[in-house]
Amino acid sequence: MQTTKKPLILIVDDIEANIQLLATILTENNFDIAIAYSGKEALDAVSAFKPDLILLDVMMPEMDGFQVAKKTQRK
Repeated sequence: MQTTKKPLILIVDDIEANIQLLATILTENNFDIAIAYSGKEALDAVSAFKPDLILLDVMMPEMDGFQVAKKTQRK
């Protein structure tokens, strides 16, 4: 029997309430999730987990979402 791997979605946000809401919705809909609270954590997670989709906050301190997106293109 072939088992299907659940898609992995990386949630990147510096606001805990946003992460909790998205995580609840996604896990209830049978997705695996990974969480990052900063741009640096997001880049580390992309390298480690190779997510199928990234939900990326644009307005974050230190490294905004646009900078993270640009750097993930090189990974």
